[in-house]
Amino acid sequence: MLKQKPADEKWAVLVNEFGQVGIDGAIFAASGAIVREVAGGCLCCAMGLPFQVAVNRLLTEVNPDRLLIEPTGLGHPKRVLDMLDGGYFRTVLDVRASICLVDPRKLGDSRYTSHENFVDQIALSDVLVANKTDLADKNAIESFKRWAEGNRPRKTVVAQTVQGQLEVAWLNLTRNLERRASFPDAHQTGSIHLPDETTLKNKDQLKSITADGYQSYGTVFPEHNCFDYEHLQELLSQLEAERIKAVFATNKGWFIFNAVDGVMTIVPCKLSANSRIEIIATQNNWQDILLALNRCTVSSCSDLN
Repeated sequence: MLKQKPADEKWAVLVNEFGQVGIDGAIFAASGAIVREVAGGCLCCAMGLPFQVAVNRLLTEVNPDRLLIEPTGLGHPKRVLDMLDGGYFRTVLDVRASICLVDPRKLGDSRYTSHENFVDQIALSDVLVANKTDLADKNAIESFKRWAEGNRPRKTVVAQTVQGQLEVAWLNLTRNLERRASFPDAHQTGSIHLPDETTLKNKDQLKSITADGYQSYGTVFPEHNCFDYEHLQELLSQLEAERIKAVFATNKGWFIFNAVDGVMTIVPCKLSANSRIEIIATQNNWQDILLALNRCTVSSCSDLN
């Protein structure tokens, strides 16, 4: 989407992440976007006030022509939309279509199809896109089509894509106010559990957060840290996790590491302020992982800066 921005428009991105260490913000910033982050939970729960502050700051300081809001996958869209529809925001924002990307392979898994966030993210979306269709079989694609067809009101756009390739014209589509959440009371009291200091053995390096049964740990490394690319790739590919997102300075350059469902993609990126990583999983051997990451460091990346 950012690559399709018209040259005469100013765009800003508000990105929300489940974990406390911002990874997506670093990735977007490396692409040259104007970015603000709300980390450490979902926009619609405990993060409500920081979300409103972040939006206000973007509107005041940046005055963008378009504001893209990218919430965590654990966020409930009704609460986000309610905040945008209320009070001051209602007078200054023209909220357009909501776009939802779905991995069609997940439609055969009751952990997703019975989850209130998953269901309502689809229900409240105006544009529903099956992503990763190159990895899905015929049955998964047919399930997606049936799921999309069964939604009422009908979706404004139903599409299929790979690598998250979206049409910039979808951003101008009108939002359908008749869409309703199946779980309107979701997240009314919030489900975010922040650890106290005694929970962490090394609270200066390791930050954790738990929500909806998922646990996220992350860390930001010192600015001078440089990592051996081969050792780092081998380590991250062996970790059992729901999701791994990271930006690392290596002896081969700066790279974004992104792993989900056991598949890792590695792409080069521009210089970032620090190397950082966020891991979402059910296991609890974070100290061992941190030690292993530190063993992947090498003497210097100074020639890459």
